[in-house]
Amino acid sequence: MRTYFKFSLLVAAAALASAAFALEPPALSGLIYTHFGYDLSSAEAGELEGGSEFGLGRCYVTAKGSVHESVSYEVTADVGRDSYTYYTYEPEFDPVTGEVIGLIETAHTQTGKLGFFLKYGYFDVSDLIPSHNLHAGLIKPPFAGYEHSLWGWRVIRRSAFFERGYGDTADLGVGVAGGFADGLIQHDFAVLNGGSVGSAEDPYSGKDVEYRLSVFPLVGDDDWAGLSVNAVAKRENLGEKVPAGAPKNPVTIYGGLLGLKHAFTNFGAGYYLRTAGEGATKYDGNVMSVFATVHLRATEGMTVHPIARYDMVEPNADMDDDERTLLIGGVGFKFFAGKLALIPNYQTEAYKERDPLTGATEDKSTDYAYLHCQFNWP
Repeated sequence: MRTYFKFSLLVAAAALASAAFALEPPALSGLIYTHFGYDLSSAEAGELEGGSEFGLGRCYVTAKGSVHESVSYEVTADVGRDSYTYYTYEPEFDPVTGEVIGLIETAHTQTGKLGFFLKYGYFDVSDLIPSHNLHAGLIKPPFAGYEHSLWGWRVIRRSAFFERGYGDTADLGVGVAGGFADGLIQHDFAVLNGGSVGSAEDPYSGKDVEYRLSVFPLVGDDDWAGLSVNAVAKRENLGEKVPAGAPKNPVTIYGGLLGLKHAFTNFGAGYYLRTAGEGATKYDGNVMSVFATVHLRATEGMTVHPIARYDMVEPNADMDDDERTLLIGGVGFKFFAGKLALIPNYQTEAYKERDPLTGATEDKSTDYAYLHCQFNWP
């Protein structure tokens, strides 16, 4: 059993046991993601097309409560497939000279059976530091979840920062978050175990530190209070242990996000850079993501939300023809005060595949039509 899972169970048990002494009963809520997908990718020699699937993306059940006027807790159980995607990078060699000419990005998805595991399990303490909260356990790191809140359609796809492995939405650690100047400045800092909660932590890997700074320049304006300028900085593998003479794997991530939450629209434009590795495994990558949603009221019980998103990912800035692009277009229909959402959408991801013998590249793409469904309560 994974280390994070054992620790999370202890946090959950402590939180549930404390409910008997709580100021009030825990508040329960739930969230379910499901989808139907159809593969529209062009058929290639020896491959099939037209695959389809029904899927259960996530099923969250959350309990929130307090054991003291300054101490609260959150426990979120996740019922879904034990699956996650991670990216590895390997040097690419010239077939003639044998020299390293670039880096190959490979996506790995591990999928298991439906099961129960913890997403979050942490305590939150206020009043120790003015206008700040301390949290510890299986916590929410500073940036990925914040970008998700702007994107607003986690049911369709994860945000770019999380999607490309720049940050996680949950990890073991401690953090402090708060603000100044009546909400003009908000920030969040955390020390994290690293390695993602979806995989076992390497005891020799270092810890991660992550910081988000958000400025709301029009915080006093009722219409434009949701305009934000955000920055993120992250350092991974601090204190990593390696054999004598072996290269370490330091990772530095930084970037910015312009965001807007408005009654009429959500908008975000982010750009993130990542530098990692030493020697032949060193690479510099970047991710750009632009997304927007329009909010329209159709009838008394239904709202309509046109959705668009474009991502451009460059795993290695020193290598040509390795970029990947993602385009999402769709419309969300929300019913019953937003408790039920149906989102038909189209997604296409384009990339170039390099022939290892000739070095020639060929344009490739994966194309899917989806119907996503989201249900939340109460």
